[in-house]
Amino acid sequence: MNNPEPLAPASWGLVSSLAELHQWELDNLPLLSTLTGRHLYYRMAEETFHPEQALTKALKDLFGGAHFTEKALRSRMREMERDGLIETITRQSDARSKQLIPTQKFLQLLEAHAEQVKRTFDKHFLLIEK
Repeated sequence: MNNPEPLAPASWGLVSSLAELHQWELDNLPLLSTLTGRHLYYRMAEETFHPEQALTKALKDLFGGAHFTEKALRSRMREMERDGLIETITRQSDARSKQLIPTQKFLQLLEAHAEQVKRTFDKHFLLIEK
């Protein structure tokens, strides 16, 4: 059996950084330990970082594209609400529809997460923002 080529140093740095970041997430962001939690967290983060689109979508749009059941996503959403990470409000334009609003606690977690990503990848790479 042929031995595969060893990973290039840059590739190892990526894998090592991802492994370290994953462990930090498990220790500090238990929400990310489930796929539904990860999905909702990153969808909320994406909307938070894009103010032109932020929080104008209905819940069904936030769930969109996921390969999860609506029941599973709603269950995780209720957990996020109980943990004080989000608030759900009825949309003014359509009372049948709700949207998620990140709380200050969510924004602080997002900030801590972003700082950890930078610290982790700074160990192996020179990060230059565009």
